[in-house]
Amino acid sequence: MLKFEHIEYLHALWVLIPFIAFFVLYIFYRKKKQQAFATQTLFKRLAPFNASSKIYTKFSLYVLAYISLCVGLANPQIGTKFETVKREGVDVMIALDVSKSMDAKDTQPSRMQKARQFVSNLINKMSNDRIGLIVFAGNAYLQMPLTIDYSAAKMYLKQVNTDLIPNQGTAIGAAVNIAQKSYPENGDNQKVMLVISDGENHEGDAEKAIEEAKKNGIKVITIGVGTTEGAPIPLGRKGQFKKDNEGNIVTTKLNEEMLKNLANEANGTYYNIANNDAMSDIVASLGALDGKVFEEKVITDYKDHFQIFLLIAILLLLIEFVISYKKSKIQFNLFKEK
Repeated sequence: MLKFEHIEYLHALWVLIPFIAFFVLYIFYRKKKQQAFATQTLFKRLAPFNASSKIYTKFSLYVLAYISLCVGLANPQIGTKFETVKREGVDVMIALDVSKSMDAKDTQPSRMQKARQFVSNLINKMSNDRIGLIVFAGNAYLQMPLTIDYSAAKMYLKQVNTDLIPNQGTAIGAAVNIAQKSYPENGDNQKVMLVISDGENHEGDAEKAIEEAKKNGIKVITIGVGTTEGAPIPLGRKGQFKKDNEGNIVTTKLNEEMLKNLANEANGTYYNIANNDAMSDIVASLGALDGKVFEEKVITDYKDHFQIFLLIAILLLLIEFVISYKKSKIQFNLFKEK
């Protein structure tokens, strides 16, 4: 299994686009100037040592060295060993709302980013519990099945945004139904579901799904994101907000009452993500549950491979350094014979 420890460094590869474009323009400009100065035959006689082809070689080496450097800084890691581990914990399925209303900024830096930070911090506090991830808006999808590989969970979490599901809505019921199917069929582990949402555009099938989850022994915890005062829903363009058919800016508000009702129906608990005690209370409630022993195969040994790419970058730069823009003596003698 391949992963990057610091995948953000790969974004530096975008710099190559203007760099290559600038090089192409430079070559075009250089040729135009040479043609204006002298014909190709005359230019070869006036500058017999000039090896114009080497500029392409040196540029290619620069580009390859830069790519190797970026990959090295991102630190590619390869899992080299599977190990069966035994853990005693509970199964926690997190359902995360990814509807466009989660882009509202009444909770800084935004509802979506606040929710992701909350989940990431929750993962940091887990040790033995299995965790899964469901995303939902107008529909719901299983983003990650139950696992104890917390590194993989964080990788999946980084990919979550409000563009994942085009159909808008808050299909909590669909998310609960998917969660029920995602727990092990014959497992006797304690089952917990965390629903993180602003409750906007709530669809009415959630109550039925929650009731079914309660019958199956699933503990449901709802977590509200946002404020009851609300905020406009930003669009892709800066300073633009979603408007209704009459041209008025739409304000999205936290539907706290609905989330509380869902939690009550499942004999669960409601938390507001802005509450500083919410995290510790949830961790404490998970720890109080009677965990069961389960086995799972996980990759336990990730080896760093950044050294290889940094070495390649250094070698390429050394090769570029020793290559001259001038022709070698052998090339020059061949040119004279011609």
